[in-house]
Amino acid sequence: HVSTLQFTFVTSLVCQLLVAMNSNLTYLIVTVFITALLNAPVKSLIDSIVMSKLTSEEDKYQFGRMRLWGQLGFGAGSSLVGSLLSLYPADATSKPTSPSTSAPVPSDTPIGKVIETGIEIASESNAETTAICTAKACNTLVEFTRDILGKTRPLKGYEWAFLAHAVLSIPTYFCIRAFRPAKSDAVIDQKKQKQKSVEEKKETNIMDGLRLVSKNSDALVFFFLVFVIGTSSGCIENFAYVRVREVGGTGNNMGILRLVSSLAGAPMFWFSGPLTEALGNDVVLVLSLLAYVTRFLNYAWMKHPYHALPAEALRGITFAMFWSSGSMYAHKISPPGMKATMLLTMNAMYGGLGQSLGAIIGGKLQTNFGTAKTFIYSGIFDFCFVGALVMYLLTRSDRAFT
Repeated sequence: HVSTLQFTFVTSLVCQLLVAMNSNLTYLIVTVFITALLNAPVKSLIDSIVMSKLTSEEDKYQFGRMRLWGQLGFGAGSSLVGSLLSLYPADATSKPTSPSTSAPVPSDTPIGKVIETGIEIASESNAETTAICTAKACNTLVEFTRDILGKTRPLKGYEWAFLAHAVLSIPTYFCIRAFRPAKSDAVIDQKKQKQKSVEEKKETNIMDGLRLVSKNSDALVFFFLVFVIGTSSGCIENFAYVRVREVGGTGNNMGILRLVSSLAGAPMFWFSGPLTEALGNDVVLVLSLLAYVTRFLNYAWMKHPYHALPAEALRGITFAMFWSSGSMYAHKISPPGMKATMLLTMNAMYGGLGQSLGAIIGGKLQTNFGTAKTFIYSGIFDFCFVGALVMYLLTRSDRAFT
C-alpha cells in the first residue's frame, strides 16, 4: 500500500502542476481528469494504512482525532488560497492560449524534467536515493518558477496556489515514507506472510469478498446513502461559492468561510468516536442528510457573503461526523484482506460517482433555474429522501449499520 500511495501521490502532484500551465479548455479537461484519476486512491490508502495501525480497544477513537489535523490543514490552506487570489487576481482580460499550446510537454523543458523526476521518486524504495531525487525535483521546480518569473510574466493568484501546494507536498511525501516498515520489520512481516500464504489467498479473493458484502443489506444501504450524500456534496461544493459570488463575495470572503468550516469540524473529529457510539451510525447518516437540507436552504436565501457562515460551520461539523463514522464502519464490514478496497469503494461512491453526478445535475439545474432555485430544489429532494430513510429505519427490529 505504501508504494502505491507514494506513486499516486507524486504523479498526481505533477499533474496538478500541469493543470496550472495552460488555460485551454481541452487541455484542462484532460489534465484534470488524469489528476483526479491518480489522486483518487490517495485519501483512501492513507485512511486504510492509519486504521490498520489502530488495533487495540483503546485506539478505536483515534482515527477521528488523527483526521482532524487534515481538517485544520484544509482550513488553513483554503484561507491562504483565498488571500493569494485577492492579492494576485487573474487578469480577466487575458485571452486563453491557443490549442496548439496544449501539446505534450517536451522532456527538455523544466516541467518535463519535473515529470521525469517525479516518476523516478515514485519508483524508488531506497530512502537515500529518494532524497536525492526529491532534491533534484525541488531544484527543477525552482528553475521552472524562475523561468516563468523571468521570461514571461508575474504569477497569477491561482498559480501561486499551485506552487504553494507543490512546496507543502515535499514534507508530506516524507511523512508518507514513515509508514514504510524498517528492514527488520519487513523481514518479520515477510515470514508471517509466507506462513499464512494459502489462507491469505482464500481470504483476499476480491470476488468472494464482494459476494459477502452484497449479501449484507446494511452494507448495500450504507454505500447507497454514501452515494446520495456524495451527490448532495457535489452539487453544493461546486456551486456554493458561485452563490457567494452572486451576493458580492470575494476570494478573501471565501477563504474565511472555508476556515470557519474547518475550525468547526475539528472538535467534531476529536469527539466523533464517542458521539457515533452514543448515537449510532444510522442517526449520524440521517443528521448528515438533514444538514445538507439546512445548508441548501441557507445558501438559497442568503443576501450577504457572511450569511453563509452557519452553512459552512454546519459543513465542518457534519462532514467530520459522517466521514469518521463512515470510514470506521466500512473498515469494520470489510472481508479479511479487503480493508483498503472497502475504503476505496466508499470514497468512489462519495467522491467519484456521487460528487461527479451531483456536479452534473447541479450544473444543469443552475443553467436552467439559477443557483438559488437549484439549492431549493436540492434541499427538497434531500428532505424527501430523509423521510424515506427514516421510514426504512423504523421498519427494522434492530439498529442499522452496527
